[in-house]
Amino acid sequence: MAPVRTYLGVAIGTLSLLLGASITAPAASAATGQKKCGAWVYSTLCVKELSDGYQVSYYNDTGQIQHLDFNLNCSSGRYGDDGAFTSYPGWTSYYYFQVGVKTWCQGGMYDYDFAGGSGLWLWTNPLYH
Repeated sequence: MAPVRTYLGVAIGTLSLLLGASITAPAASAATGQKKCGAWVYSTLCVKELSDGYQVSYYNDTGQIQHLDFNLNCSSGRYGDDGAFTSYPGWTSYYYFQVGVKTWCQGGMYDYDFAGGSGLWLWTNPLYH
């Protein structure tokens, strides 16, 4: 199954576009429930272990449009998503990494706009399996 990026109920990928609906990729429905989050001023980044990978989510409460990029750092290496995306105030964005369950993984996000464009990496604490 191809990765699916979801923005505030709008899924782009193998699912059709639906506004105002809660959408989860079918593979993500068998979650183990293990989850770690990191909170920063006006934002929250989380990683959740699923049956065959990890979902990274980000809640934007900054009041600003942001240009971001999800990543996953695991015991087996680093995984990237489909590239940068735009996050709007009040949106929660998700990316599902179907990479299997690893010894440990942590969700990551690169903020291209931080400090006037110098950028910043944010990482959750690792999830251990």
